[in-house]
Amino acid sequence: MRSRCRLLRETALIAQIAQIVFLVSFFTPSLFADERVNSDAVIEGRLQSLVENLKSRMQITPAVAVTIVPSNALMMSVEAPTDPKKAFTLSIDANFLGTLSHDELEAAIAHELGHVWIFTHHPYLQTEELANQIAMRVVTRTSLEHLYAKVWERGGTKGDLARFLGEAPPAAAGLATDSTR
Repeated sequence: MRSRCRLLRETALIAQIAQIVFLVSFFTPSLFADERVNSDAVIEGRLQSLVENLKSRMQITPAVAVTIVPSNALMMSVEAPTDPKKAFTLSIDANFLGTLSHDELEAAIAHELGHVWIFTHHPYLQTEELANQIAMRVVTRTSLEHLYAKVWERGGTKGDLARFLGEAPPAAAGLATDSTR
């Protein structure tokens, strides 16, 4: 009798464990999915704040909405709205985003905002060099150089920085010793 009661208790315990495992496996994916959605929303909110800060510093007024996408062949791009009352869309490839330092991210967003500036200041021609010149109002050339290195590495290509950033300014020789003024 004792062994039968023990067997029943063990069977009941196994059934409870199986129930718990089922419930955990059933609900856990949705919990993680909600957590990921919240995490993406937090990241997009931080990116939106960075966009707003850079827009202010660059004196760009049109609305720009940030979205993280699973894949973007351009890694990061901006699209003009078809309706002038709507926002520009800044799409960022999720995997590429994860590879960027803060300075590189800021440079990439400033570059894309350079395109927004060009879109809103006709008759300028959309070029990478002009977008970068506008971006360099608020970020350093060095941060853009690092960004391009990552872009080219990720794409398996190599480009000409002078073509995208203009010629590098000459080193300021003699500034440290020029104290006669």
